[in-house]
Amino acid sequence: MNQLHLPNGLPLVYNVKRKCITLLDDGSGKDPMEVHDFGPAAQYLFRPCELDDDFFNQMEQQAVANQKAEQEAAASSKAKEPVAA
Repeated sequence: MNQLHLPNGLPLVYNVKRKCITLLDDGSGKDPMEVHDFGPAAQYLFRPCELDDDFFNQMEQQAVANQKAEQEAAASSKAKEPVAA
């Protein structure tokens, strides 16, 4: 990426789950974009995260529902198996 400046010593964190880069809050209350010079391409560095908590909640609910359905299907198929004599 051209025209992007990353000042040394800043704690940048890539959030794998949400696919975005964040800057750890130093507690000063100041906007990091005003305090540090990230260059003209800074708007592309700190873009909004693509995935929000609602997405992850929905995915978790679907996984739980799928797991229950798989367990019920397995129990149902075991109940239908003939008993060996």
